[in-house]
Amino acid sequence: MTNETIISISTAALKAALICASTDQHRPYINGVYIDSKGYVVSTDGHRLFCVAIDVGDLPAFEGWTIPSDVVKRAVTGNKCVTTTVTPTQCGDIAYTPVDAPYPDWRRVLPAAELSGEVAQFNPKYVADMGKIGELLGGKTSLSAHIHHNGEAPAGVTFPAWPSAFAVLMPIRSSHRAPDTAWSDAIATATA
Repeated sequence: MTNETIISISTAALKAALICASTDQHRPYINGVYIDSKGYVVSTDGHRLFCVAIDVGDLPAFEGWTIPSDVVKRAVTGNKCVTTTVTPTQCGDIAYTPVDAPYPDWRRVLPAAELSGEVAQFNPKYVADMGKIGELLGGKTSLSAHIHHNGEAPAGVTFPAWPSAFAVLMPIRSSHRAPDTAWSDAIATATA
């Protein structure tokens, strides 16, 4: 990493990334917002992942780095600027030391592009967080986030107002296996 790597990132994207960043002090390698060298801002807590493409323009090749969550939070809280400048040692006006641990290979958890049609179970708080992210990215309607799921596989989430952003939700592991007719049976019972 060099201090010459200066990137301007949407403040809304940094706020959205904070929603999925880990706060677990025992896993410092994901306790922050990762600036990927291929032009992405990434965050995960192991249950959900947020990613948005950023413009790294004509920057020379650089190694990715992780900005600690508390630093990002301080830099964006009350920040009315459209963008925030980050470097490997500065986030907005706040100097910091990057997380000293490699960020996990976040691309390994990306879901398949095709949907299976299976029943999925997700933590409702995490589903609500996807709506919050969609609103931060400019979608103030009920269609601010779309969940594309494959049953027990991770689910992809897209944000219509921000096509370069996406998230991943990990499903809840459960012994309950709803049959394919569970929804229609529930509706039939409710309307009888």
